[in-house]
Amino acid sequence: MNDKTEKLVKVITERQQSKYDAIVPARYVVCSPHGFLFGGKHIRTTNTAVKQLCATCGIPTQFFIERMNERERCAVFNRLNIQHAEVERLYRFQNDCLYGVVSERYKKIDNIRILDILQAASDSGIGLKPVKWTLNHDHTRVVLVPENANVGELTPSITVTNSENGLASLSLWAGVYRWVCSNGMMVPVSDIAKSRWMHIGKNDISLPDIRIVLNKSFEWTEKLYDSKSRYLSTKNKSDIVLDITRALGQKAAEKMIETANKSYHGGRTMFDAVGAITQAAHAFRPAVQTELEHYAATLLKVA
Repeated sequence: MNDKTEKLVKVITERQQSKYDAIVPARYVVCSPHGFLFGGKHIRTTNTAVKQLCATCGIPTQFFIERMNERERCAVFNRLNIQHAEVERLYRFQNDCLYGVVSERYKKIDNIRILDILQAASDSGIGLKPVKWTLNHDHTRVVLVPENANVGELTPSITVTNSENGLASLSLWAGVYRWVCSNGMMVPVSDIAKSRWMHIGKNDISLPDIRIVLNKSFEWTEKLYDSKSRYLSTKNKSDIVLDITRALGQKAAEKMIETANKSYHGGRTMFDAVGAITQAAHAFRPAVQTELEHYAATLLKVA
């Protein structure tokens, strides 16, 4: 694994080790003037956890936080919570911070499962690296691209999203994107494969399911690789220029030619042509830019 992948693995593993869960009756939670108590001990709470605690009692969160004073919050929450005193719920903690309150039937598909995805990609030989990640209990997002991908060009990519407290499912998107900038922003320019796993049910997710969506990135990686060895004849280049001229005008075609001559060997291969079109697209307004990127993806699809 590359350095960025190893760093991501380390962060995910360390976060996982500091987490624990408790399935206990609702009476374990009490509201006090200084915050919430869990089993008689003071705990910290995230905003999402407070919202979920309020939801279990039917209390509007904004009203609870902004309109009630400490005495009123304690009285209302404790009176309503005791009505469901024996209802068991899953309370999710990181150290002493409560970050989620969900049903005891909640299926835990935590960020540690992202390591399965990284391993599957590594085993395939695709050589994915993370270019951006946000690890948050509410919303996790990890963007992966091949190690040889370049900012500003088309690239296969996999995006993983997840929530560890019931706000969203574990989802994977894969396809071809334009890598906009080094902070990991991606714009889809082709058909995208998507798979997701809900936090419900008894069956666990399995690695073969993950491979289904990985196959889309494998497919586009192969197309990019093959396009580097597909040399274009003068007629091929002329046809591409004419297509762009007819669809988007002379300026778009001229910008593509200028970019190809400056940075992409005069459009020697299909890979060079796709790169030149994608880079040239940056000079135009969003509508034209999108059309050029989609055209580049179409060339890649048949490469």
